[in-house]
Amino acid sequence: MTAEAGAPAQDAPASPRVLPAAHRVEAMVVVGVVIALAVASLVLTTQIHQSGQATTLGARVIPYVVGGLLLVSGVGVLIGQLRGRYGEPDEGEDVDLEHGTSWITMGVIALAFLSLVVTIPFLGWPLGVTVLFAAAAIALGAKRWWVAVLVGLGLGVVSQLLFGTLLGLSLPATGTLTSWIPLG
Repeated sequence: MTAEAGAPAQDAPASPRVLPAAHRVEAMVVVGVVIALAVASLVLTTQIHQSGQATTLGARVIPYVVGGLLLVSGVGVLIGQLRGRYGEPDEGEDVDLEHGTSWITMGVIALAFLSLVVTIPFLGWPLGVTVLFAAAAIALGAKRWWVAVLVGLGLGVVSQLLFGTLLGLSLPATGTLTSWIPLG
């Protein structure tokens, strides 16, 4: 079988796609913003007041980890871009452009986030997070509501233990309606 005239041979190495200059500039700007945010995050983290308790990790740990990972990622992508490696432009293949925005879903999710204002003082952090996660998951199409509630409860308890116990942040374990629960 012979190849058609002008068609690339099947075994020939793929040549790198040349992106327009505007796409390269946009990519460099995004990486510059990421690196600037990382540096700002690391510098501002030094100003967080932290008590001198030896049993907790402190409030600076998570910002340092996030800022450090952001900086390493940004510098890695910058090095790749300087070597000529750019990501493919998004073609929107997974986006259904003919399907409109579900404003009911957006409203339920917004109410779920706003529910934290009400639920945390009355129910405490773990149950407030449970309400938030379960409502958002159900609004987004969770098949089984009880799984969403259990996952939300797990997230609430784990985040309470991580931030309240290990990092020493003050998250209320219980609220006025749940003060009978022996937590915290």
